[in-house]
Amino acid sequence: MAELILRDLCRWDRRFTILYPPGANEEAVLDRPVSWAVSVRAVPPFLPPLRGDELIILSGRILREIQATGLADADELLETLAEAPVAALVTEPNLFEEPVGSLPLVLFPGPIPLDLESTLNRLLTEQRRALYRLSTELTRELSRAALTGGIDAVLQAAALASDRSLVLQDSDGRILAAGGDAPSPAAPTALARARPHPSVRALTEGDDERLLTAISVSGRLAYLSLLASGSATTERDRLVLSLVAGLCASLLAQEGRATRPAPLSQLVADLLLGRLSETVLPHTAQRLGLDPNAPVVVALFGGRSATTRGDVLRRVLEPSARDRTTPLGEEIALLLTQQEAESIESRARGLAGASVAAERLPFAPSILGPDARRDPEWFLVLSRPVARLKAAPEGLRQARFLTGLLRTGALTGSVVRFDALEDTGPFALLYLLWGNPEIEAFRHQALGPLLDADERACELLQTLAAFLAYGSASEVAACLGIHRNTVAYRLAQATERTGRNLGDARDRFLLELAFLLGMLPPAEPNVSQ
Repeated sequence: MAELILRDLCRWDRRFTILYPPGANEEAVLDRPVSWAVSVRAVPPFLPPLRGDELIILSGRILREIQATGLADADELLETLAEAPVAALVTEPNLFEEPVGSLPLVLFPGPIPLDLESTLNRLLTEQRRALYRLSTELTRELSRAALTGGIDAVLQAAALASDRSLVLQDSDGRILAAGGDAPSPAAPTALARARPHPSVRALTEGDDERLLTAISVSGRLAYLSLLASGSATTERDRLVLSLVAGLCASLLAQEGRATRPAPLSQLVADLLLGRLSETVLPHTAQRLGLDPNAPVVVALFGGRSATTRGDVLRRVLEPSARDRTTPLGEEIALLLTQQEAESIESRARGLAGASVAAERLPFAPSILGPDARRDPEWFLVLSRPVARLKAAPEGLRQARFLTGLLRTGALTGSVVRFDALEDTGPFALLYLLWGNPEIEAFRHQALGPLLDADERACELLQTLAAFLAYGSASEVAACLGIHRNTVAYRLAQATERTGRNLGDARDRFLLELAFLLGMLPPAEPNVSQ
């Protein structure tokens, strides 16, 4: 059961103030356990036998009586008490100039009442009785939760019983389980100050207060914290944390939950997918060898040939970046500094050989058909540098956008950089519209019935796209393998159905834009930066 401490006494009775010993750690003084209160007597023996952690009460009246007998003076008495294993000396102001040794003074504002000893002991007894009842009830609830739902259910049950938020984190600060309304993980700097269970450290976070303890499981650490929003923590909170910590240690050992440091590849995935809170970013960045406030580039490496892909990746990857890769779907994701990205891009372009930009077929998906997937043998796409590590999910979204364009044939080449105009053409600008529901509305206004699913509409759409790409009926006929007159007829039909004049620059631009928008990959959600 949680111990009662001096911090509790000062919270129960706001009249008490503490005078700290010179050089003492105030937090350590407030966390001193309290057993009972005993009063100094006017005649020897001045104190009953002590068992430890008592509050010693010394009134001005008793001190004057002792001094009057000549058996001891104030300084001698204080030095004797400072050597005893007691919690503190409860006394009146101005009786002693300052504490002696490590003994704190708890000052009562005025003459100490004759019944202060019984009052304090009654209060301590009532609080211990309340804690015992809570311990019995909570132990039963937590045990039931552990049997039915494991650690997650235990934290939820504890949060419900205490009206606090609880978070269990691994040694990297990643959340293993949480309970309560909007649980907030402890920052890495706070985790570094945690005391081993059953000890608890109280930390102030603005208007909130957090209790934190470290749990050791098979030589690995996990951290459990309880957050009191807008208030100070109490003895009840320490009891809840202590009971939950003990149960979590047992469950972690049984479940083999990941209290070991997370693999670097897992940290990279968590960063890119936005699963890490900002409080753990500095520690994660340190493990990955990155500056959390410096720009980073996200790259995706893929292709249809696993053998070639693996060989190329080994040849282009910087040694410093090898620990910052992780598989994401069909691709390998890389988290890079700007310098690493430039070096990897240069090597990859050297392996790819001459630029293939001239081979690009404008509006290829519309000409070749939506199912004509054109995976290169291998490819590397790079986001533009994002401002800081927290924005890495936005870099991943850019890289996935480029990957989708490569696979449909909208872009060609083995190396594509988001902010290189010669690589992406207008698509870096159209990225801003990716996922916008207005795109389909615009395309239907521009292309009208050509977007219907019937075979004739598809033929007209294909012919129109080829004409906008090549500019002449002869080249369209050669591309599609049809007669030149058929091309002319289909273009006339397309003009009639869309109401667009192919000889008008404005209409032609609207049609080209509609085709470009139709080449965007399936939408993904926007990522907050």
